[in-house]
Amino acid sequence: MTREPTAWTLPLRWTTVAYLVLAALVALVTNAAFNTRPAIERSLRAASPQLAGDQLQQSVTVGYVLAWLLVAAIVAGAAVLALGAWRGWLWAFWANLVVLVPGALQALTNADALASPATQTEPPSAIAVDLVLSLLALALLVWFVLAAVRYGPWATRRSNPG
Repeated sequence: MTREPTAWTLPLRWTTVAYLVLAALVALVTNAAFNTRPAIERSLRAASPQLAGDQLQQSVTVGYVLAWLLVAAIVAGAAVLALGAWRGWLWAFWANLVVLVPGALQALTNADALASPATQTEPPSAIAVDLVLSLLALALLVWFVLAAVRYGPWATRRSNPG
């Protein structure tokens, strides 16, 4: 079975690629700029003032390493999904759809983080950028659902055989 592109196909695919590249860049920049050991320590002290010195330093190290591992996974995943969007692979449509759900839900957590900046490692401006990115994910998620319902994956319709 083959699929034919519609007027929505290329804009949806290219917007998805742009969103994924932007999300990966934001993750890299915000992690490098704001998830430093002193920032993590400050956040942990605010959230758990009862931590002893050794526990605090161990928690800072674990938090720092895990933050970079998470960013590496985000960047690698975004690269694979962006390639899939660029190529129009059907599995990538569904994978992107699944990935956009938590991205869109982060609008709630980012709004909450803006309300309580004392326990955050990032400044309010960086959280606001993440909030905008999560709102973009929400808009893209809605577009994905509309495209899938109206046409099919990547807004392509089935071609009539014969």
